Amino acid sequence: MKQAENYKLYETIQTLDKKEIRQIKRVLQSPFFVLRNDVSNLFEVLVKYHLKGKAFPKKEVIFQKSFPRKEYDYAFLRGTMSDLFELIEEYFLIQKRRNGKLKTRHLLAEIYRERKLSKAYQAVVKKTAMIMENQPLRNEFYYQQLLDFQLEEMTFKVKNQRTKDFNLGGISETIDIVFLVQKLKHACTQITHQQVFKTEYDFGLLTHLLPIIEKEKYLKIPAIAIYYYCYRFLTEENRSMFFEKFKTILFQNKESFDILEMRELYLFAINFCIRRLNQGDKKFSNEILDLYKDGLEANYFLENGMLSRFTFNNIVAAGIFTEEFDWLENFIETYSEKLENEYRDSTVNFNLARLEYTRKNYGKAMLHLQKVESKDLVNNLISKTLLMRIYYELEEYDSLFSHLDSFQIFIRRREVSDFHRKNYMNAIRLVKKLVSLPELDKEAREALREEIESEEVLTEREWLLGKI
Repeated sequence: MKQAENYKLYETIQTLDKKEIRQIKRVLQSPFFVLRNDVSNLFEVLVKYHLKGKAFPKKEVIFQKSFPRKEYDYAFLRGTMSDLFELIEEYFLIQKRRNGKLKTRHLLAEIYRERKLSKAYQAVVKKTAMIMENQPLRNEFYYQQLLDFQLEEMTFKVKNQRTKDFNLGGISETIDIVFLVQKLKHACTQITHQQVFKTEYDFGLLTHLLPIIEKEKYLKIPAIAIYYYCYRFLTEENRSMFFEKFKTILFQNKESFDILEMRELYLFAINFCIRRLNQGDKKFSNEILDLYKDGLEANYFLENGMLSRFTFNNIVAAGIFTEEFDWLENFIETYSEKLENEYRDSTVNFNLARLEYTRKNYGKAMLHLQKVESKDLVNNLISKTLLMRIYYELEEYDSLFSHLDSFQIFIRRREVSDFHRKNYMNAIRLVKKLVSLPELDKEAREALREEIESEEVLTEREWLLGKI
C-alpha cells in the first residue's frame, strides 16, 4: 500500500488528543457501530505510534502488529483502514452534533415531524425557542438557526394546521437579515483580500443594497450594523467616522458575537489602523495597542489556548511603536507560555531582541539575536536588519560590512518576493553609502538624503534619514 493511500487516516489520527482517543475507543467497543474487533486492534496499534511521536511504520509491520494470527493480506488491511477512517468520521460527526445543540434540536424536530409525533415535536420546538431567546448570540449563526426553525415550523403547520398563521412575514424578515449579514460580512473579507493580494472582486448587489441598509430599521440590528460600518471604513473617504461607529457597536455588543467572530472583527479594526499608521497617521498607533490589549484580556486571540507567533510579533511591534516597554516586557513573559513549543524560544528571543534594541541595550539585543533560529523567512530578514542597525549604532564597521555582504548573499540564495528583495537590497546599498560618507561633505549627505527619500521601496527610510 502506498503511503499516500494511508495519508488521510494517518493524518487524522495525528490530530487526536488523549480524550478523543479514549472516546473513539468506546465507539469501537460498541456493537452498534462496529461488528469487527480487528478495527479496534488496528486503531490501538496506530495510536501507540502517534502517542510516542513516532512515524507510522510500513504496511507489513502494521498488519503483523494488528493481526498477528493472520497471513499478510493487502486487501484486508486496506479495507480495515477504510472502515476505521469512516468510524473516526462518525465520531467527529457525533461530537459536532453534541456541541451544536441548536442544530441537533433542529434535526430532532425534523425527525418528530416525519414520524408524526406532534406532542414531542411541539415540546422540542417550544424548548428550542426558549434556548434561542435566552442565549446572548445575535450573530449570523443565530439568525440562520432562527430561519431554519421558522421554516421547520411552517412545514409542520402546512401539513398539520392548515388554518393557522404560518408566520410568512417573520420568515421573510429573517431571510432579509441573514442575507444582508452574509453579504456585508463576505464583502469585508473580499476587501481585505483585495488589499493584500491586489486583485479585484465584483460585489454584486451590494451597492444597490446600501441605501436599503441605511434605513434606520436595519442599522438597529448589531449583526448588520457592525459589518455595514466595517465595509464603510474599509471603502469610504470619511473612514474615521465610520470606524468610530464600528467600535461603538463592537464594544457595546460583545456578547452578540462568538469568540471566533470577535477575533475577526478585532483584526478588521487592527488592520485598518495599521494601514492608517503606514499612511502617516500616528494617532492610530495607540488604537492598535489598545485593541490588542482589549482582545488579549477577552482571550479573542487565543486558538485552542495558544497564541499565534504572528499575532505575538504584531503585538510586540505595536508596543515598541508606542514605547510601552514595561507593559511589553510583561506581555512577552506572560504570553510566551501560549506559544507553540516548536517556535517558543525563537519567537521570544526575536522579540526580546527588538525590545532591547529599542531600549538601546545593544549588547542584550545581540545576545537574543544569537538565539533566534527562525524558519520564518520574514523574521530572518528582520533579524538581519536589526543586527545591521546594531553594528552601525556601535560603530563596528568591519563587522557591519561583513554582515551586509552575508546579508546580500542570503537574499540572493532565498526565494523572496520582489518587494522584499528590492527593499532589503536597497537598505544594504544605502547603509554602505551612509557609512562611506565623508563627515563634512554636506553636498554628498544632501544627495544621499534625496536618494533615500526618492527610493520607492524602503522600509528603513525613517531610520536612514535619522542617521544623515
